[in-house]
Amino acid sequence: MKKFFSFFVSKKYLLNILAIAIVWLIIIFGTSFYLDSYTNFGEKIKVPSLYKIHVDDLDDLFKSNNITYVIVDSVYLDNWPKGTVCWQHPKPTDTTGQYVKSGREIQVSIVPLKPKLIKVPDVKDKSKRMGETLLKSIGFRTTVSYQPSNDGDGFILDQKINGQSINESTKAIKGTVIELIVARGNTGASTTLPNLVGLTIKQAKQRLLNLNLSIHPECISCETADDENVAVILKQSPQGGDSTKVPAGTTVTVWAEK
Repeated sequence: MKKFFSFFVSKKYLLNILAIAIVWLIIIFGTSFYLDSYTNFGEKIKVPSLYKIHVDDLDDLFKSNNITYVIVDSVYLDNWPKGTVCWQHPKPTDTTGQYVKSGREIQVSIVPLKPKLIKVPDVKDKSKRMGETLLKSIGFRTTVSYQPSNDGDGFILDQKINGQSINESTKAIKGTVIELIVARGNTGASTTLPNLVGLTIKQAKQRLLNLNLSIHPECISCETADDENVAVILKQSPQGGDSTKVPAGTTVTVWAEK
């Protein structure tokens, strides 16, 4: 028994314990150092705002950074400069407070220089719901106006772009607003539709406020909400006037310019 306990205080045993401790310390500190180096622990690189930066300028912008970018999509936006970034991920550090590490790829979407034209499907005689679903599924936006009809209620009488009726061969840019003229039976209440041409969008909204009508503005040159409020209306659909009556709840589409 004495011999057994004496082994634990022997020089050979103590050297083995010391060697094991040294090996574990090397493993622990070596792994920690490797992980810090591999993951760039503690490194913080600011994500720049790329919005409205032209695609040709991106290489110069990233030249001095340890991060890169990749274009993942193209999205057409009416009032956005062509060929510029309209979306990015991660978002800019200035808005999120978040940083990235070196080697990170910033994903961006670009507004195309020459947007692809898409054939507009003919949705006349279809229900309002079906027409809106079909058009939105291929990238168009929709707005609805109502027109009295003796033939029924809720089906699409016509479809327009910028107030002009379109046919089955019409092509338009993805994101274009398609106005759907929907039938409404003559039994519903009607209201006077004023002429809004020459008013600002803000003035038009105030004028329609008590008429049970809604407005859908399309501003040619607006970039902010303030721009839209002061934009002057150039055209409207349906057209208005003192003697013009439309079903209550009609959406009036207006085209304006700052």
